[in-house]
Amino acid sequence: MTKYIAVIAVVFCFAFAKANPTTAVSKVSSTFFQKFISHQVKGGETVKDIAKKYGISEKEITKLNPDAKKEIYDGLVLILPDSSQGSAQVVEQDNLKFKTHKVKRKETLYSLSKRYGVPQDVIKRYNKRLYSETLRKGDKLRIPTNYKPEIVTESVVTLPEPQTTLEQTTHKVIAKETKYGIARKYGITIAELEQANPQVKGGLKIGDVINVPKANFAESTIINNDKYAFYEVKKGNTMYSLLRSLNLEADELLTLNPALDEGLKEGMILKVPKGSPGSDNPTPAYGETSTQTEVIIAQGKKGSLATSLTDFSTKRVAVMLPFGVNRVSSDNVETNEDLLKNDRILRLSLDLYSGILMAAEDAKKLGISVQLDTYDTAYNRKDGKAVNARKVETVIQSNDFNGVNAVIGPLLGSNIDRASSLLASQNVPVISPMSNKVNGRSNIFVSRPADGLLRDKMLSYLKLNGQGKNVVIIADAKNGTTKSKIKALFPSAKTVTPRSGDNGYYLYPDDIPNQLSDELENWVFIESNDVPLISNVTTNLNAQVGARKVVLFTTNRGSAYDSDEIQHEHLKNLSFHFPSVEKEYKYKDVKAFVDSYESRYNVSPSEYAIRGYDLMYDTLLRLAYAQDLYSAASSGVETDYIENKFKYDRRGAGGFSNQAVYLLKYTDGLQLEEVLFTEVED
Repeated sequence: MTKYIAVIAVVFCFAFAKANPTTAVSKVSSTFFQKFISHQVKGGETVKDIAKKYGISEKEITKLNPDAKKEIYDGLVLILPDSSQGSAQVVEQDNLKFKTHKVKRKETLYSLSKRYGVPQDVIKRYNKRLYSETLRKGDKLRIPTNYKPEIVTESVVTLPEPQTTLEQTTHKVIAKETKYGIARKYGITIAELEQANPQVKGGLKIGDVINVPKANFAESTIINNDKYAFYEVKKGNTMYSLLRSLNLEADELLTLNPALDEGLKEGMILKVPKGSPGSDNPTPAYGETSTQTEVIIAQGKKGSLATSLTDFSTKRVAVMLPFGVNRVSSDNVETNEDLLKNDRILRLSLDLYSGILMAAEDAKKLGISVQLDTYDTAYNRKDGKAVNARKVETVIQSNDFNGVNAVIGPLLGSNIDRASSLLASQNVPVISPMSNKVNGRSNIFVSRPADGLLRDKMLSYLKLNGQGKNVVIIADAKNGTTKSKIKALFPSAKTVTPRSGDNGYYLYPDDIPNQLSDELENWVFIESNDVPLISNVTTNLNAQVGARKVVLFTTNRGSAYDSDEIQHEHLKNLSFHFPSVEKEYKYKDVKAFVDSYESRYNVSPSEYAIRGYDLMYDTLLRLAYAQDLYSAASSGVETDYIENKFKYDRRGAGGFSNQAVYLLKYTDGLQLEEVLFTEVED
């Protein structure tokens, strides 16, 4: 538990430091988090470099970031103590006046920045969707007309904001430089370069002084022509299509072209290895056309979205979970340990979030960048539903959710309903990570299948495969509806009615054997969550194995099956079949994920950590697969990950719900195996 507490401290710091940098301080009110800042590693930086930059020791960095002992890499976010220096606090200007600008064809953030004399990051600040979306023709932007350079004070420590201000400077042309090389260096297009310098349209001359944005995206404007070539991004190009056609890995392309961190845009000049298809001259990549082609997923194929991605713009995902930051102590491990032991909601939230972070990292390997905004809903059972709902309302009203592609959370049903209602006007999808007891608006996504789907899955299997079987139903008084549904499918099914006593339900010794067949295969359904009854039935049926062929089923594997009184050896002997939201992963199939998780957190991933991973990974892939989450859900594509699968369909109440569940059975070695079959449609 001590190791786990140490990990939790890092997870908390990481989560809130990675919240939207421009508002991170407002999202973290606890004094615990005011003692830390974050630093995103740049290419080539070492722990020693970072320690020197912030005036701290390497040991202080590795203590808060254990993984940094092994390696650090470009893009990794480190948590640093507040003794570090050099961070600055931006002082917002008062009395700013704005005008609305409608974006015209070929206009860019850079050209607008030059036109109005306002840095690009300031334009983004007042049009926050531009943090996650590219500029489009017809967009209406709020541009400050009386903006002045920001006043900066060095004495206040705050979370560092990525610097994207591109002030104008000059560049003197040297031998062997080309317009392509200069455009690539400064992260602009040829058109933007020529617009700022009309004299270069006819070509460059050594000694020419030209205007360019003040930036340093690439080290040099000159590349080795023996190894590399230029590629000009055309309309219809996507990150995935480029990686595929150029035969490159995402990390390799990003290393060669740091400006891609700002997103892919038409006309951008990229440096690519010599000989890559379409590289030696600025033409579209091999096999591409000027328009996107429709992506088709093979019928019945699952988990195939990774090869069908089309939109590699940065995805902005907000996570709203009840961390209860104000209850965490920065210097009392024992207090934190007690908090974890006694607060199931906190444990569940941390597990979910640890998986979410892992998924965001793995999505980056596919070329999907993520801006993760993390909010603490500060749930407290003692406060009651109304007060907790108001906390969620405060989070949403105090922060800008415009441009957010999806919200994961809150955790509890009533809070999810509130978040869905508040964000419906902005059409922001709200995903319920755990609860299926939600109402929500048209923007709700219920990721956990409804309980009735589990029963329907089993009944569909029974309808398809139950002919010629001796069906026996053992159901208590609480499960009369399920009993009736099975009887409707098989009117000749035999029934055993448990007797009710002071200690629960019970059966006489001959109740079950008298209903079994010696000739036919016996399919016995047990519909109850009563531990003594289930134990009685499984023990009784296990005694019949050998003399008769018996298979045990249930439409609802409740918590009773987790009791020590239920012998799993009996369930194995009876080839116990049951529907489930999750499957059981095989280590050899997901070794990379499990090893990475254990290395990072020093514990094995729980089912909730895996659910957080599966849900986040699926969400990001769907956002990169279709125009938005609504379009991806409407496509009907089914995906399958470590322990969870997703296939969204429209709900009668509005929004979408996950319709994908598993049918599992016990096999030799007490392993769970998925039973695959084509479901029967009514």
